[in-house]
Amino acid sequence: MNQLAILFIICISVTSCVNFDRASNTTNYYEYDMTLEQACILKNHYQVQSEEIPLSVQAVINASGTNYE
Repeated sequence: MNQLAILFIICISVTSCVNFDRASNTTNYYEYDMTLEQACILKNHYQVQSEEIPLSVQAVINASGTNYE
């Protein structure tokens, strides 16, 4: 019984250390129902912060067919 309890505690400890979240959760946050204006504002924000522009934001801008600068 002691061995079973130790094994159970080890299994709980190991599974608590594993991250089951997807890495793409943050990149897909703005993907749904985003207007072109929102995408332009977000792109400007990421450029000012010198961060990478999410693909979902860039996809909305590319799909609009306008030349956004």
